[in-house]
Amino acid sequence: MKQTILAYSLAVLVAFSLVFSVQAQAPESIWLTASTTSYKTEETVLVTLNASSTTPIQGFTFQIRYDPSCLRPVNASSPIPGMNGLPLPQLAGLVDGSYASTSPQTANGILAEIRFIALQGCQTNLTLESAALAIRNSEGFAAPLPNVTVAERNVALVIDNEVGVAQSSQPDSGSVLPLEPPDTNQGSAGWIIGAVFALLVGLLMFGAYKLFRIGTTNETKTSKPASPSFRGQRATLQIKHGPQAGKRFALNKFPVLIGRDPQNDVYVNGPNVISQHAQILAERNGYYLMDLGGETFVNGHQVRQGAVILRPGDVVRLGKSASFVFG
Repeated sequence: MKQTILAYSLAVLVAFSLVFSVQAQAPESIWLTASTTSYKTEETVLVTLNASSTTPIQGFTFQIRYDPSCLRPVNASSPIPGMNGLPLPQLAGLVDGSYASTSPQTANGILAEIRFIALQGCQTNLTLESAALAIRNSEGFAAPLPNVTVAERNVALVIDNEVGVAQSSQPDSGSVLPLEPPDTNQGSAGWIIGAVFALLVGLLMFGAYKLFRIGTTNETKTSKPASPSFRGQRATLQIKHGPQAGKRFALNKFPVLIGRDPQNDVYVNGPNVISQHAQILAERNGYYLMDLGGETFVNGHQVRQGAVILRPGDVVRLGKSASFVFG
């Protein structure tokens, strides 16, 4: 009889511990999965970025590291209605994806499907370096959803040397986001064609950027000032990627120097971020970003000369991955 009571007590304790462990899990999480992990050369490798969130979102970002000798990224697509891909400059070995929506969307299931082409026989991993869910905060600016847990980060893949049947790498539906890195072996003619193509894509995306209120990158100081709705508000910037991800800075005095020198007004570290990388100016009731000699991008477009206007929600990237959201 005592043994029966003891066994029953242990069963009750185990049941309670399981219930409490389930309740303790974070309600918001992101993870990487693959339906299969074995492929042949030239086949399309498909992985999915998933999320579970009780809060409707208005965008998401992800960075996936891969071996460029084994895999070549092609594109990503999101099945979430209203989610539109925002093209970013790609680097060999690191897929950088970003999606945004003008209205809140439910995120419970697949956020995006990411496609690669298997190049040769190998054993390799896909690693989810970072991911975030975006919302619009009380001030109307884009901001990362706090307390999101990044769960499964790695997908192990085995690519056979045997050449398989090449499948179509184009998704059947959803907003398609190109992820192909630049071809480092192309000649000068290829670079010219690429530059012209990038210019055409930039012109086509201009209207979309205005729709999503993420600003433009080709307006100089002679352009019209920021919209009247931004006047009188204190400007801020929030680190999106990098060692200080999530930290917010209030911009109280101008100009604001940004770079990897700790003496700057805003200290940002990361690959290819220089000592004094960029600065933010305030003139004529507007805010402007000026590149100081590093690689600076606003909403995926490089700032090459002069200053460009900043608007709430603009995403600024310094170097390879360090970035912040202006608000």
